[in-house]
Amino acid sequence: MRRFRPIILLSAAVTVGTAVWIRWLPLPNELQGSLPGTLVLLDVHGREITEIASPEARTQIPLKLSEMGEWLPRVTVALEDHRFYQHAGVDWQATIAACIRDLQSGRLISGGSTITQQLVKIACSRWNRTWFEKFYEAIIAWKLERKWSKERILAEYLNRSSFGNRRLGPEAAAHAYFGKPAHDLTLAEAIFLAGLPQAPTRLNPWRHAESANRKYARSLDRLARLRVISEAQQRLLSQSPPAVRRFDPPRLAPNFVDAVRVLHPGLRGRVKTTLDLDLQVLAEAAVRNHLAVLNRHDITEAALVVVDNASGAVLAMVGSSNYATSQINGAMRPRSSGSTLKPFVYLTAIDRRLLTAATLLPDTADAIRDEYSDYGPQNFSRHYLGPVRVREALGCSLNVPAIVALSRVGARSSFHELQKWGFDFPGTLADYGAGFVLGNAQIRLTDLAAAYAGLARGGLAMRPKFLASEYPVINRIASAEATDIITDILCDNEARRKSFGTRSPLAFEERVAAKTGTSSGFRDAWTVGFDKEHTMAVWAGNFNGRPMRDTLAIQSATPLWAAVMQELLLSDHPVDPPSTSLTRREICATTGLLPSRFTATKMTELFLKGTEPSEDSSSWFSNEGRLLLPGEYAAWCAGPDNTDGAVTVSEPRILNPPPNSVYEIDPGLSGTQQMIELTTTLGPDVQWYVNDELVPAQRDRRFFWQLAPGQWELKAIGRTGVLQEKITVE
Repeated sequence: MRRFRPIILLSAAVTVGTAVWIRWLPLPNELQGSLPGTLVLLDVHGREITEIASPEARTQIPLKLSEMGEWLPRVTVALEDHRFYQHAGVDWQATIAACIRDLQSGRLISGGSTITQQLVKIACSRWNRTWFEKFYEAIIAWKLERKWSKERILAEYLNRSSFGNRRLGPEAAAHAYFGKPAHDLTLAEAIFLAGLPQAPTRLNPWRHAESANRKYARSLDRLARLRVISEAQQRLLSQSPPAVRRFDPPRLAPNFVDAVRVLHPGLRGRVKTTLDLDLQVLAEAAVRNHLAVLNRHDITEAALVVVDNASGAVLAMVGSSNYATSQINGAMRPRSSGSTLKPFVYLTAIDRRLLTAATLLPDTADAIRDEYSDYGPQNFSRHYLGPVRVREALGCSLNVPAIVALSRVGARSSFHELQKWGFDFPGTLADYGAGFVLGNAQIRLTDLAAAYAGLARGGLAMRPKFLASEYPVINRIASAEATDIITDILCDNEARRKSFGTRSPLAFEERVAAKTGTSSGFRDAWTVGFDKEHTMAVWAGNFNGRPMRDTLAIQSATPLWAAVMQELLLSDHPVDPPSTSLTRREICATTGLLPSRFTATKMTELFLKGTEPSEDSSSWFSNEGRLLLPGEYAAWCAGPDNTDGAVTVSEPRILNPPPNSVYEIDPGLSGTQQMIELTTTLGPDVQWYVNDELVPAQRDRRFFWQLAPGQWELKAIGRTGVLQEKITVE
């Protein structure tokens, strides 16, 4: 007896150790959490947009057992583990039979594994067929049966099973082979699918249809023997096997899908987005049709974004004309902003009571010379309107008044305000200078749409959202009253008449806010605007930055914007009228002041309380009714753009060159590059002489003189007098 004591002690220790190991052996991590599946993006109504493959599967859509239909779970149990509901994780009868077969062959050829054991093997990727692996699977299966219900085990097994072609789970297989959800599978289809996990590669229905059909026939035989189906059912099902086809998942709204994956990496499972597929289809067709109608080699691309005003949700996104040929997403790519940022600068100025919609701003060639000596912006029309009200300056998208407004607010302050609206500029203010308000800064179409949606919300900024589950932070950037004034200007077709005419694509019968923008060099064309429910932004141009041959946004981007906006207005509402909390005053349309006896045209303007004018316009007119302007308008009054006969109240003078100027000739430049423009306040009918030699006028009635060394006497002769001065050229 003493000889066997060590063996007994060792056996007891092994037994106790094994028991402790079994007791404390945890469930594998792979079975601890829920099965995420592959990413399936749904539109706002729950319709499938696309399925995104993962490293593990092309498609895997986990379902509850109750969602798998009547037949597939039942058939699977019968074919794989018909005593599933009787055993506790290990079917000892099947295991003993399998062991006898394995011992007879000398190797593992049959495992007798239950569905629970197979679940452990699949989840843990344990594919080595060893006795230890079988023992481990049995232990985990036993523990799993004590913790989970049979229904959960079966559902987990089916959801992880491969049905071939990297389709994991019944839902993926049903869609791939029969184009339907799993709960709609017929008995024949369920039997067909239930046999595939035994050898998903060898039984691949797309590549080995005959093998898959033979497996289907064998499955019918086994089900009949187990009396799951009757012999009559077997004959009927044999005569009409299911028709397998190839159903690839949809690939809709590819630019939107790409944006979601970039902004929200790591998404898995079924995710509801903000996209509206009906609106997306309309937008894609509109982009294609617009480019086809344009039919121009110098305008090859367009992008479009529609945002819901209330929630900030991106409802439609088109990033290019053809995703198959170009995966560049024009809706997410920074481009020069053109004039689209101007409303936000004017909004800040009005909200801070620095300007009103009636304030006169100078639209002249020299208006910003003192503030920005090295910057000389021009209007696209090459003409200047002289004194213009803010309403007209914004409506006509004039460049010089926008820079004047910027100087009132401050460039740094304005740039910071734009960032609050959600514009993520690639560069800094130092990179752009004051020109950011005219288009030097790059913006994204999605950010532009979201910012204008903030105007539609009355000054509340919100980042664009792409997922239904997102709740972006809302920030008040401007007062509702000041935003109302800017919105009213953007809806005012009369305010933009001098630049766009009265019958442009921006002219709607309803109140619709709109703004265009064209970048320098005609490389980017924008149109953005909103009705009560939606904001839409459009970009047109070329991804490689090739110019559009002097084509303005009103010609290249606005028609597309207007076409889709007309469709939206079939169910949308126009922008609401301005708030009654604003002060309304009748003003002189020429001066922005209260009307006087000299006022030719009156109009009603909106003001923040306390900012309305208190004086009339009489001091701005001569007794004969001629408009009298301050000296800063002298050059404009003397130029060809002054068609109304306005005059300055200052004494006539030579504006350029300044008296007693000294110039130095640069030997490295040609003579035509070293010329000065001669300007005066004497009026349009003027003659210039340099040392008594006549200087001929250019076609546009401008005068230029080429520098030459010496002392020079300049003389300007006009209807109202003669002016003289001297300059030196070294």
